[in-house]
Amino acid sequence: MKSLQIQIEKGSLCRSIRTKTMFYQSDDPAMADHEERGPFWCGRTQGLYGPDGEIAEPEKCKPGRTCCETG
Repeated sequence: MKSLQIQIEKGSLCRSIRTKTMFYQSDDPAMADHEERGPFWCGRTQGLYGPDGEIAEPEKCKPGRTCCETG
């Protein structure tokens, strides 16, 4: 998930957010449309919810959230 990974590297998303497309590469152009879709989970809790009890998703896993870790 290239753009998600870039956002994590820049510190605009929590480094603990995960999605299955982060763990494989595909040369299929059709997969590009599905890169930003979930399911997402928190790498710290290994579940759909972060340590703060809120859902793990790119729109919410940003600086300012109590459990967000960047850098």
